[in-house]
Amino acid sequence: MNDKVLTMVNPAPILLRGEAKGLLRGAPMVIEAKFTVPDPSVYWRLQTTDHLAGYSLSTTQVKPVWDTYLDTKSQRILAAGYSCRRRVTREAIVITLKSLVGAMGAIHRRRIDELSMATSRPPVDWPDSPVRDLVLQLIGQEPLLTFFELRQTRVIRKLKEDDQPVAELSLDSVSLVTAETEKVYLVLEVKLLPQTAEGTLMTIACYLQDVWHLKPEPLSKFERALVLLDVL
Repeated sequence: MNDKVLTMVNPAPILLRGEAKGLLRGAPMVIEAKFTVPDPSVYWRLQTTDHLAGYSLSTTQVKPVWDTYLDTKSQRILAAGYSCRRRVTREAIVITLKSLVGAMGAIHRRRIDELSMATSRPPVDWPDSPVRDLVLQLIGQEPLLTFFELRQTRVIRKLKEDDQPVAELSLDSVSLVTAETEKVYLVLEVKLLPQTAEGTLMTIACYLQDVWHLKPEPLSKFERALVLLDVL
């Protein structure tokens, strides 16, 4: 009897944070402040106030958001210090890759890159892009699976100075959904618009802490979900 020798193909090694650091270098930097909203009454007052930190506020725009976070079974993307989000909009399916970087109080600075496609496909069939290349580098031969879902009702308002938008305020009612549980919490995010100086965000953040007594949130929604799921 002839014995057959089976050659096993070793999977690509999992990249850890130190090894994967800087892989999103060159991607756009998003700067925002994040706060925990303590209760629904504060959440409602933030939706209805006319002014904040000396800036006027636009009328509200309500937007449902449904995000699915993806990773491999061995959590290769998380191990490398990134999150991978799939968001379905009316126009497209958007894949967003974000670096996981520690915050300075309420202020978060993260590299973010995205790709859009018309239909859901495995990563090897995504449009040519830095996001596709990096995800394939991170996951090796493993398939992407649903990690968890975040369903949000987002209330969006623009902060304006002399009718010019300087930042975007998002009040989010977030539901963390898994096969076993659903948990709800309230978050306020203020995203600096590209043409606005960083000092403006610091002024707004200090006002929210000193006047509204909001607590800085050092974790992203993704990282907070990991805590609730007892992964972090």
